[in-house]
Amino acid sequence: MFTYLFFGLLALVLLFALAFGHRIYHGYLKKRNTVNTYAIQNVKTGKDIRVHNAGIDDEARIILYTHHQWECITWQFIQIEGDTFLLKNLYTQKSFQPSNQPKPGVSLWQQPLGGSSGQFWEFRKQPDETYLIQLKGTELYITISSDENNSDIVLMPSQESDEQKWKLVEQHPIF
Repeated sequence: MFTYLFFGLLALVLLFALAFGHRIYHGYLKKRNTVNTYAIQNVKTGKDIRVHNAGIDDEARIILYTHHQWECITWQFIQIEGDTFLLKNLYTQKSFQPSNQPKPGVSLWQQPLGGSSGQFWEFRKQPDETYLIQLKGTELYITISSDENNSDIVLMPSQESDEQKWKLVEQHPIF
């Protein structure tokens, strides 16, 4: 009985590989060859910017989360001009912007990639090779609200603290 079950499962795996193997391999190569992809990691916590629960819905919160080599933690940097970028999440294929009018304390949420000015982020390189990330056209910077996983990422005026410093960790996740 075990032998029949084993060979039945083996046949299903082979059938699946024949039917979908090329598509899976193509998707793998596409992900591996995507350029300018980084986790955005907070200097104080070592945690990354992520979409809450890897949600694909608009208005999903943007949060702080433990570093992993996951698509939902990886952002493709699309250069607009100079040090200004539009950020596209590899998993959701969306960006993020303020959830309300930009002001101190406002949180960020996921929105379709649309190129609105609320999605333009200026990366201000610091002498220690970290970045302050400023919402273009404002005096507000991406800031952690807490050290805890799933805590909101918010906008705040410059504080010259590690809560606002970020490093870019290049990654090419396949999951």
